[in-house]
Amino acid sequence: MTKRRKGLIAVAVAMVLLGAAGYYLAGHRAPEGQPPLKELNAQSLEQMKEEFNRAADRTRIILLLSPT
Repeated sequence: MTKRRKGLIAVAVAMVLLGAAGYYLAGHRAPEGQPPLKELNAQSLEQMKEEFNRAADRTRIILLLSPT
């Protein structure tokens, strides 16, 4: 492996680690004026369903993200 290639790999790894650290340390905050983000699980599903149905007169979006 060449010196240049090793350097590029080291920079890429450092960027990933810095990005992960920034995400972890910055917290998971929603913008001002927006309700906080929630984790959807079996216990919170009924509450989310009720809140969703209560807002029938507004635009609603559910975004499901999965790490896999």
